[in-house]
Amino acid sequence: MSVKNVGVDVVEVKRFRHILRKKRDLFLQTTFSLHERDYCMSHADPATHFAGTFAAKEAVLKASGDRALPSSIEIRRDKDGKPSVWRNGKRSKHFMISISHERSIACAVVLYLV
Repeated sequence: MSVKNVGVDVVEVKRFRHILRKKRDLFLQTTFSLHERDYCMSHADPATHFAGTFAAKEAVLKASGDRALPSSIEIRRDKDGKPSVWRNGKRSKHFMISISHERSIACAVVLYLV
């Protein structure tokens, strides 16, 4: 496999702090899968994890050139915390992904492999 494209996205964590504070459940339910919501909410600071997951979804769309909605992509982590891209309930082997976050910023880099 070789790299066809790269996608990068950066998200301000405060957007997700606001969403969580205002109880914007509809946004969370329509943008994130149950698996993603459970993962993010299991952390002491879920906003950073929601922001990182959202950045990853956006980076996947940018790398693939797909015009789909972020909700069509699922970011799952293995037992070691390594993220992977899932579509239609199946793991995609066409993406390598890295997510990083701190208190105010989350970012993701995705390689699209062919």
